[in-house]
Amino acid sequence: MSNNVQTAQLSIFVISDSIGETAQRMVHATLSQFPELNQVAIKKFPFIQSKEELMNILELAVAEHAIVITTLVNPEFNALGKQYTQAHQLQYIDYMTDLIDMIQQRTESQPILESGALRKLDEQYFKRIEAIEYSVKYDDGKHFTDIGEADALILGVSRTSKTPLSMYLANKGYKIANIPLVPEVAIPDEVFKNKKLKVFGLTASPNYIMNIRNERVRVLGLSGPTNYNSVERIKEELAYAEEIFHKLNAEVINTEYRSIEESAFHIEQYLT
Repeated sequence: MSNNVQTAQLSIFVISDSIGETAQRMVHATLSQFPELNQVAIKKFPFIQSKEELMNILELAVAEHAIVITTLVNPEFNALGKQYTQAHQLQYIDYMTDLIDMIQQRTESQPILESGALRKLDEQYFKRIEAIEYSVKYDDGKHFTDIGEADALILGVSRTSKTPLSMYLANKGYKIANIPLVPEVAIPDEVFKNKKLKVFGLTASPNYIMNIRNERVRVLGLSGPTNYNSVERIKEELAYAEEIFHKLNAEVINTEYRSIEESAFHIEQYLT
């Protein structure tokens, strides 16, 4: 019996009005349960846009006595496929219709019946991943080479929520660079050369920043006053930040007692 399985020829047609990747994954996952079956012809027919195209493929499926697998969201295409394969005694699997109908009945929601909707979701996912990778690379002034690719540049003194805000926006698909402002460290020329950069400056009151830095110092296990959490030093940093904000024509956001979501919403309004 094992020899019969090995010599058997199986033809599978994957038909889709998008890429057809979803059905193809299911086919490969299923075939993995038949390790001895090594003569399988899988033919993929993506981006089906007309009934004529579909009919031509179905006629070819009859000639090859193929199993037909579809991920078609067009109800007319599905009805035609089922009717034709039943009339010609072909095995037909429709991965979309039954589940769409079940979800629609259970939730009373209307499906968009849009080809390639999953691919669009995948594109959004990869856009977010790319934005996160960019924002991690350009966090805290680590790099400046491709800073012109940023959707936004965030500036601010230490403890004004630059990194959390950058990562929050990156998760929404925005490429964000952020640079800490320190009076002794000059802003790179690349920043001033990119006139199209949308710049946002984060600020807060000296006492508010001092309290946050005091907590930071405590967490680090340090004791006693330091230059880092000195209110005089913080005032000096904030004065320097104001100068930079003015030079770069930055939109200034006061992050004092404001959530990351609120600050992000303010930035998104400008970006969109």
